[in-house]
Amino acid sequence: MRYRIRPSGTDIPAQNSIDFVTSTVWLTLFVGIALVVMGFHGRQRWLQFWGGLTCLCCAAYFLREVFGWLRV
Repeated sequence: MRYRIRPSGTDIPAQNSIDFVTSTVWLTLFVGIALVVMGFHGRQRWLQFWGGLTCLCCAAYFLREVFGWLRV
């Protein structure tokens, strides 16, 4: 026998929040900047590369609204 969590026929929207996604991208941007700084300080090319790539991806996420990319 199966237990129903919610009554059938009711559609509950997903609990996604754009603020949560945006705050995650901001945190990722700060981590990317920290990786770049640590890469320059420690002369580690791989940290500079991955930090720069992370910052580039975060910038693309924020600029997609400006240029109209990936409109959903």
